[in-house]
Amino acid sequence: MAYDQRKKLIRKIEGLRGRKLISFCNFDRPSIPPNISGLTTQIASDTKEALFRVLKESCKESDKLDILLYTRGGDTNSVWPIACLIREFDPNFEVLVPFRAHSSGTLLSLAAKTIIMTRLGELSPIDPTTGNQFNPIDIDKKSRLGISVEDVSAYEKYFHQAFGHEENEKLSPKNKRDFKEDIKPFLNRLIEEIHPLALGNVHRVHLQIRQLARMLLEFHDYKGRNVQNIIEKLTTKYYSHLHMIGRNEAIDLLGRQVQKSSDDLELQLDKLLRQYEDDFALRKPFFASAFMEDNLSKDLTFVGGVVESTVWGYKFQTKGKLSQFSDLPPNVQVQLPPGQQMPIVKGLPRKYLLDINFQGWVRNKKPEGVTL
Repeated sequence: MAYDQRKKLIRKIEGLRGRKLISFCNFDRPSIPPNISGLTTQIASDTKEALFRVLKESCKESDKLDILLYTRGGDTNSVWPIACLIREFDPNFEVLVPFRAHSSGTLLSLAAKTIIMTRLGELSPIDPTTGNQFNPIDIDKKSRLGISVEDVSAYEKYFHQAFGHEENEKLSPKNKRDFKEDIKPFLNRLIEEIHPLALGNVHRVHLQIRQLARMLLEFHDYKGRNVQNIIEKLTTKYYSHLHMIGRNEAIDLLGRQVQKSSDDLELQLDKLLRQYEDDFALRKPFFASAFMEDNLSKDLTFVGGVVESTVWGYKFQTKGKLSQFSDLPPNVQVQLPPGQQMPIVKGLPRKYLLDINFQGWVRNKKPEGVTL
């Protein structure tokens, strides 16, 4: 019984820590073809209610609270309400990071009194990618492209640096050059490519992420640390959103807010991590072709995330029907009887269509497997 096995491991961690443990995991199982809905989840506004119900049923007023966090990131707007919710149950909650707590996961961790990391643990920069209805369109995918907030800032900084603006600022006023005309064509090109309202949204998010990071960091008063320096490092100074921050680097950055896990705790956290990997096939890509074989359609169930304790559990579940059909070459037409699906033609590539009939957070009333 998968959930029962996880409960045993959660109890062991609680015994080591002397604290109530809530496991908050967004899964990141890959798929071929990529981006099949339901295999992955992110921190989002709909997580808050599931988290509340697990906290409400699991925590007593006197409980000290640990949050085991595994996520690749998500919606930055969801972090503040989720952090405030957790603080309603324990304003000095701590976060356990057995592996990935990236992007919005790092942002949420900043609200914790202590971040305890294993040797495998990772935080990441918090510079967001933003999107709205004014963003450029990806012609191939026919969807809006996301805009990295720091990419826009770096674009202007690059030309200032390339034209020697920084050196120019050091000169006396009478020797300074006016760089406005030099840089103007490049800024005009940016505005031609990106709608002004999309750029306005980028600037708003640029300010928001810094304000949010400051508010979260200031939940706990660590005297002597430079909050502004931490914010600048996490948003700008790494120059790549893919830079992973290990625990020694995290300690250098955040000081005593970050602690190394003991060997015993690391062992139990790793066992629980591997239990999730086994129960939900997280390290086994979902190959649609292998799952479907020669069937034209098959029912499937995915679990893309869990919020659970030893008492109560929620899972993000997707149920639907996966269909496959042959991808015919251009200008080739096949006559089929009404209502008959295109058969599989060996040798031709296949396309897949997922028809979802349910997706959302549901209480985990019984141990239930996932489509492998």
